[in-house]
Amino acid sequence: MKRDDGTLTRRKALAAALTLPPVLALTGRAAAATGTRSSRSLAAAIAKLPIADPAFNVAMLGKLQGDVSGKVHYSYGPGLVFGLVPGDGPALADYGRLLYRVDGVSVKRSRILPNGNVQDRSRGWMFYRDAETGEYLDEFRNPYTGETLKVPTFRGGISGSVMTPNGPEISANFSMESTVFNKPVRLDWRFAGGQALISRHAFTRWKESSSGNVKTEMTLDSWVCRVEDVLAHEKMTLIPATCSWTSQTEWQTWLKMKGQPGGLLWRTDRILVPSIDDLPRQLVERSEKLLSGKLAEPLNWE
Repeated sequence: MKRDDGTLTRRKALAAALTLPPVLALTGRAAAATGTRSSRSLAAAIAKLPIADPAFNVAMLGKLQGDVSGKVHYSYGPGLVFGLVPGDGPALADYGRLLYRVDGVSVKRSRILPNGNVQDRSRGWMFYRDAETGEYLDEFRNPYTGETLKVPTFRGGISGSVMTPNGPEISANFSMESTVFNKPVRLDWRFAGGQALISRHAFTRWKESSSGNVKTEMTLDSWVCRVEDVLAHEKMTLIPATCSWTSQTEWQTWLKMKGQPGGLLWRTDRILVPSIDDLPRQLVERSEKLLSGKLAEPLNWE
């Protein structure tokens, strides 16, 4: 619905966005049935989903986050990083800034163990890009301090995990605690227009292995997928979905702002692809330049 001036109302625009079909980036071993159901029969099928069962949520997480066939696949996650400085009515330019963009990539294998748990092996890294031009950054002028800094290549410290009904068991090169550890796996489920809207949030604290600094963050993972695919998940190794990740955390150590008020807000979108050839060419070139051979290096279970 449009106003007389031809523009969409905010409410209608949001409603339209929520009913868009998800992007299908990578298909599973078997596709879900394409036939349509009546609203009543779909609602009845949804009502039978065991969304409160931790074991069901483990299976859903595994197939939303990767292909559990055991094949190597790749994740691409472009995003934005904002600096936020709270205060009593500061100028908007002082309250929030788009600091830089990021390109994240990971190589991953996933499989379902005989007990139903989902095991992952992965390695990942992230490159920083200029907020305006999109060029990859080797140096960054911190607008808060005026200092020009060397930009690191972020490398993920988590190399593997096993998702169990009582939360994840993580293999990492740093110590951490999280509100999702040692608790039954729960996902937040919503259904509308034949789509399932799923999310999971966590509060996590960890100690950086490089600096020894203790950091705390809040993360929110979200997925939108077809209800039909959720209903047919036992026939699939992957549930195609649009994915996003939002995080509020402290200043990164390399920005040299420890003790200053404020922090960072991250937002990335993610797609899964089956091969290196499906990743953006510039990202592959950057990876080969700074981490030669890592994209193609074998990823073993042990």
